[in-house]
Amino acid sequence: MMKLTHTMIGLAAAVAVSMISIVPAFASTNTVTVQPGQTMYTISQAEGISLQSLENANPNVDPSNMNVGTQLALPQSNSSYDTPGNLYWMGQVINAEAGGQSLQAQIAVGDVILHRMESGQWGGNTVYDVVFDQSNGVYQFTSVQNGYIYSTPNASSIQAAQDVLQNGVDEVPGAFVFYNPSQTSAGNWVWSKPVIAQYDNLNFAQ
Repeated sequence: MMKLTHTMIGLAAAVAVSMISIVPAFASTNTVTVQPGQTMYTISQAEGISLQSLENANPNVDPSNMNVGTQLALPQSNSSYDTPGNLYWMGQVINAEAGGQSLQAQIAVGDVILHRMESGQWGGNTVYDVVFDQSNGVYQFTSVQNGYIYSTPNASSIQAAQDVLQNGVDEVPGAFVFYNPSQTSAGNWVWSKPVIAQYDNLNFAQ
């Protein structure tokens, strides 16, 4: 198998970024007022955010029974991390690690990556730094080791990356680890970490 150099990887990332249709970031205001005839869906489309992220930002509002004049909070973007490079690699790793899972599980995988970026203790503060981090010469993510990280991401993986980096969706606050219990050896260190949530085939832990 041909070994990919950093230059080749960089070129692939640049080409892929230009091909991805990125949903525009939402308006800079923190709230929006419901107008006659509007629904959460139409508002999410107008603001360039996902419906799920808008619902998550307004847990006390019933989407099916909104009154005109209701003030909806807009999810806050992780603006310092919302860059083309981070978006590209976030979509890649989400697809590689959870492409066949639900959107919620995919977002949760992205959240783990973001938490590691924010901590600065897992290789660096970019998605690339975290994803390609090594411990004792071994990559942290299986998808990097087996090369699946370079597969073309599906639409839901790209949406999940946008929800994490642009829309501020956090399904697993405090999680730094995810793993598939059925594919993880009994002696693996991840079993010692408190599980926060389970989505599809993945556990998310602190």
